[in-house]
Amino acid sequence: MAEPASVRLQLLLFVLLAAVAGALWIARAQVGEAVARFSGASDNPQTSMGKRPDKARSVPVIVVEVGQAMNNELIAAVGTARARRSVMLHAQTDGIIVELAPKAGDRVNKGDTIVQLDAAKARLAVQIATRRLQEARRLFNRSEFLKNRSVNSSAKVEDAKTVEERAELELLQAEEAQRDLSIQAPFDGIIGIPNVEVGERVTTTTPLVSLDMRDEVLVEFEVAEKYLSRISNGDPVSGRTPSYEDKKFAGRIEFIDSRVDPTSRTVKVRAVIPNRDDVLRPGMSFVVEVQLPGAEFAVVPELSLQWRKGESYVWIVRNGKAHKTPVRAVNRLNSTILVDGDVQPGQLVVVEGVQRLRPGRPVLYSNPSAVEPDSAGGEQTSGPEQPHKG
Repeated sequence: MAEPASVRLQLLLFVLLAAVAGALWIARAQVGEAVARFSGASDNPQTSMGKRPDKARSVPVIVVEVGQAMNNELIAAVGTARARRSVMLHAQTDGIIVELAPKAGDRVNKGDTIVQLDAAKARLAVQIATRRLQEARRLFNRSEFLKNRSVNSSAKVEDAKTVEERAELELLQAEEAQRDLSIQAPFDGIIGIPNVEVGERVTTTTPLVSLDMRDEVLVEFEVAEKYLSRISNGDPVSGRTPSYEDKKFAGRIEFIDSRVDPTSRTVKVRAVIPNRDDVLRPGMSFVVEVQLPGAEFAVVPELSLQWRKGESYVWIVRNGKAHKTPVRAVNRLNSTILVDGDVQPGQLVVVEGVQRLRPGRPVLYSNPSAVEPDSAGGEQTSGPEQPHKG
């Protein structure tokens, strides 16, 4: 009989242990919740009263204000400078140089003598022609006197008049030949280095000296056909030259060619750059830049622009909540991007913390700063993180 009683006792103990284990298994969730509640109550007085703050559901982010900028386009082209007026002087007749009046770099005025050739024979020719004219006029006057006295005929008077006129022409011809031996400046300008010396014999094909009017220089460059409608005469330009790498020279567009090159699909443009300090020289290479004004767009930081399945968008904060806003990237300016969409200047755009955002989710952010369109670094924030109060 003892053996059956022992079996029943073992069964009873097994049932009791199973019941205790089942009760503990059922109560495990309640115990964990009580422990968490107790732990949270010690850290936050609000949770000890059974209230769950909104901060537990909000996402901390960094935001900046949306800016605004013009979508200006910069075109640059290379050209070569030349003087407003530039000539290489030549003699109009053969001769020997007896004088080089100005030196290289001297400024001369229109009409100043630059090169003088030997004019001794030309002066003698003028004196001879002068004497012939005087004799012809004396003979003509005598013929008229005799005609009035009925001694001379009208035919002889006409012959004397013809001789006088021929003598006048010979004198004019001799004086012009004398002037040809003096090479004068055709306009105001600056003399270059002479190619000849005093005593040298020159011909009409000998290059003597250069003369440049360089109060302003002209730079011609090519512009693509697609920009033709966006430029006009008088538009400002800026130029850089390797001779003055750290200096920009302001100028303007003076003339746009009347036709487009059908091969290159470009149009020739002439820019004028003032040279008041006389530091620029004809022949210098220039990089000419032209700013083409564009439309205004919203500006957001590069980090705020998100891409997903071919769609670009940003997170805009309104009333303390994040809103997904589709946009189209228009242009990039250093670390910022011009976008087109339902984004207005002054709105708040999320820069960091976008991974945990969902449409309509509350956010926490610090005091925002405005977006600088030309800034090279990232956005800055100030102050400790604070919940937004709608």
